[in-house]
Amino acid sequence: MLSESTIREPLRARLAVREVAHAPPSSGTASAVLVPLFERDGDVHLWLVRRASTLRKHSGQVAFPGGKTDLADTSGRATALREADEEIGLTPSSVDVLGQLDDLVTGTGFTISPFVGWVAVAFTPRPNPAEVARVFDAPLREFFARPDGAPPLSGHTVDGELVWGATAKIVGDLVKLLRELGVTS
Repeated sequence: MLSESTIREPLRARLAVREVAHAPPSSGTASAVLVPLFERDGDVHLWLVRRASTLRKHSGQVAFPGGKTDLADTSGRATALREADEEIGLTPSSVDVLGQLDDLVTGTGFTISPFVGWVAVAFTPRPNPAEVARVFDAPLREFFARPDGAPPLSGHTVDGELVWGATAKIVGDLVKLLRELGVTS
């Protein structure tokens, strides 16, 4: 099983020394997401959301908590933490940010900066119904099915939800990095 002891500190150390591939500012609307990891019963999970069907962009899609950078945000990390708090009630003080994955430029005009965080405290999601239809967790091992860590073209179905597109790519990048550290499911 994937556990906190096999992932948390090795991942922090790797993220601290690797060079993050940043997209040029002109690549798209700046945004950030939090990839919130936690351990339950000795197995690492991540929190995901299904966006509300009433949203103008990416409605009904599975995503990580996150969104566009506001003028008041001091960094992508600040954006990711603010959005996680607004969308699912995950307070910034409850998250140990381990580091940043590479930026992702989407075909819909966004540049996403993903930040991996560890949630060590007991957390019960409080979804903001204006933004989130559902909050659910998925065992990280579910995403280790492909040897190269890349998501299948059709995405992953987890807990009845389709994880595809940018979200699947971010998970694939995380899995690839963990495999480089020798972590297996």
